Amino acid sequence: MKCQLRFTLALVISAFGLFSSNAIAGGADVSSCPSKDFSAFLGSYLENSSVQQEFTHTPLKKLITVDAEPEPEQKIVFLEKQKLKFPIVPGKEKRTADGLEVEVLEVSNGIAKVKIEKPDTDYQVFYIFKLEACWFLDEVQDYSL
Repeated sequence: MKCQLRFTLALVISAFGLFSSNAIAGGADVSSCPSKDFSAFLGSYLENSSVQQEFTHTPLKKLITVDAEPEPEQKIVFLEKQKLKFPIVPGKEKRTADGLEVEVLEVSNGIAKVKIEKPDTDYQVFYIFKLEACWFLDEVQDYSL
């Protein structure tokens, strides 16, 4: 009887530990993390829609610029996974065709900020990543009109 109780307790603790690691990782399988080195991670994230799906927090916080009178204004929306269109960040082929440039602005204290813009236009979007068990896209700031 004691042995069966210990086994049941161990099974419950194991299941709880497995659930906890998934909850911390936002449901992602962190063993499939492309890299904890941001530069390597970003390369995979930019070119792989499935990596984007797995390593994007939801709801995703998105700041958008709304064309309003007398001045454009910023609005924050939270997008659930079913409202997101992947890829969130276009791949290299589309970026090249659209004349978009990628620049890593900063990586420090577990936060990375990436800017994608089209020179000489009003297209400018910032992507904020946070390091947990892996890097996750945490916020998008779209200043385009």
